[in-house]
Amino acid sequence: MKQFLLLYCCMYVLQLHSQNTPVSGPMLNTDEAVRIALENNFDIRLSRTDAEIARLNNTRANAGMLPVVNLVAGENAAVNAFQYQKFFDGRVNENYGVPSNTLSAAVQLNWTLFNGRRMQITKKRLGELESLGTLNLKATVQNTTSAVLQAYYEIVRGRLQERALAELITLNEERLRIAEARLAAGFAAQTDALQARIDLNQRRSDLLTQQNATAAAKRSLNLLLVRPAETAFEVDENLQNTYNPQRNALIYKTSAQNPALLVFQKSAEIAALQVDEARTLNKPIITGTGQFNAQRADNGAGILLNNTGAGLAIGATLSVPLYAGGNIRRQVETAKLAAEQAALRTRSQLRSIETDLDNQLTFYQIQQQILTLEEENVGIARENLNVSTERFRVGTTNGLEIQTAQNTLEQALVRRNLVLFNLKSTEIRLRLLAGDL
Repeated sequence: MKQFLLLYCCMYVLQLHSQNTPVSGPMLNTDEAVRIALENNFDIRLSRTDAEIARLNNTRANAGMLPVVNLVAGENAAVNAFQYQKFFDGRVNENYGVPSNTLSAAVQLNWTLFNGRRMQITKKRLGELESLGTLNLKATVQNTTSAVLQAYYEIVRGRLQERALAELITLNEERLRIAEARLAAGFAAQTDALQARIDLNQRRSDLLTQQNATAAAKRSLNLLLVRPAETAFEVDENLQNTYNPQRNALIYKTSAQNPALLVFQKSAEIAALQVDEARTLNKPIITGTGQFNAQRADNGAGILLNNTGAGLAIGATLSVPLYAGGNIRRQVETAKLAAEQAALRTRSQLRSIETDLDNQLTFYQIQQQILTLEEENVGIARENLNVSTERFRVGTTNGLEIQTAQNTLEQALVRRNLVLFNLKSTEIRLRLLAGDL
């Protein structure tokens, strides 16, 4: 009966394991994951559209540097209910219900010739906005790449954790087999076998929980890749790290190519141009005009029954702001303050990045030292477990010692896998700060 119950429990757990084990799929490496994200990710597509809008807006016409030509045409028809005209020679012209019709057409040209160089400054600002759009796109690409890599290695960490739990399950099964054999031979108490079974079930439960967490991590990565949540794939289960960061090189790269910092710098440059634009508001404006007119007027009565004419007219208009209620000065001062804010944000961002860089670099170096210790701990814990298992097999110790040894190995494996993940995660963060992703 006892063997039947054991067999039933094992079959039940294996059934749960098969239901929760993710469906295997094609191998997905980091390069392929990043490539798919760059093609499909919504944030990147939105940033690419913003960059294209900025490029389309960067034209001489949008800056006001080109003339505007309009065609204007119109026709007016009227009926005068009563018309009375008296001339110097005493003649009188009196009419009722007199119709009239006027038809006109003109080609008009307006061209701002001078406005204190505001057009040129605006064109330069539009060019900087186009550059800002490109920088924002690059920043989004790098941030998305970082998010994809972090999500990818979270899956790898989960898979390593599953392997550690599978190893512990195998060790617990061996422990249970020994305990039941000793119990059957009358060399051990039943408590050793019961505790071994409890620990085995706990490890199997932990494995199911970890498999669920890994499946959730896969769905998160599929979301970044804009794929159906249940798209099956496998990952390269390798968290080994050969990255060797150098602070001086990272500081240089950070100041030269950090995407977030470059965006702040470009925003500060645009704010400075907006100050120059505001200063031109009190400058004279010269506008050139040109017009070709054609007109025909038909009258049902009067001195002129028909009047037709066409001609070309050119001219220029000078406008000098004399008083605007202090609005121009207010706009200049507001633009100056906005430019100062942008410069302060840039400096603040630089300090924040440098602090983050030093924190991440220190953490990385410490994790490298911890990894050496945890690798040693894993080896020692395995050796200790082997000794305890043999002692338990020959009956020189009880189940408590082997249980403690198994728990020690589990903790060592968990810590080592966490350190491996921390190293990879910190590497991604350092590369992002340096603009190397």
